[in-house]
Amino acid sequence: MQNEFTVPNIVEASNNLFETIAKDAAEIAVKHFKDSFEKQGFTDSSFIPWPNRNDGAGHKLMQLNNNLYNSIKANSITKDGVEITAGEGLPYAAIHNNGGTITVTVTPQMKKFFWAMYKQTDKEMWKHLYLSKKEQLTIKIPQRQYIGESQALDKKIDTVIEKTFTANFEKSLQSVINKT
Repeated sequence: MQNEFTVPNIVEASNNLFETIAKDAAEIAVKHFKDSFEKQGFTDSSFIPWPNRNDGAGHKLMQLNNNLYNSIKANSITKDGVEITAGEGLPYAAIHNNGGTITVTVTPQMKKFFWAMYKQTDKEMWKHLYLSKKEQLTIKIPQRQYIGESQALDKKIDTVIEKTFTANFEKSLQSVINKT
């Protein structure tokens, strides 16, 4: 009597495994980056809180309309890798993530906004901006990173890879044991 043993298709099994890992990694990465908005800071090797703002607005930082938050997506998920994108079509996305300085031309609409903000908040800053004769303003935007390299994310993904490989190996081993 001979034991029949079917050799599994290793290539197909590994492709399925890598696709599963890629999907799980994409979910984890998107959640990790979106958590920056909830936590109001970025987690790399440790948590880095965002600098506070001084405009007196009543909403959390970078959550007025949630466009940046909603722009975080898994753009490509394949067995070869995952690509997460953010800020697509949003010209201000990079300056918020990286910080920097911008120069803007003062328009009549901006003047109206400055005056409205002064009336609303009674902060002298807005009054000075309204009364200013400057035709351009140079604005320093502090870095409020929400996406990028992260050691904490790498550890989460390493854990998923290890658990998935272990579970798959145990399942395959059990299958071979049951056939013998």
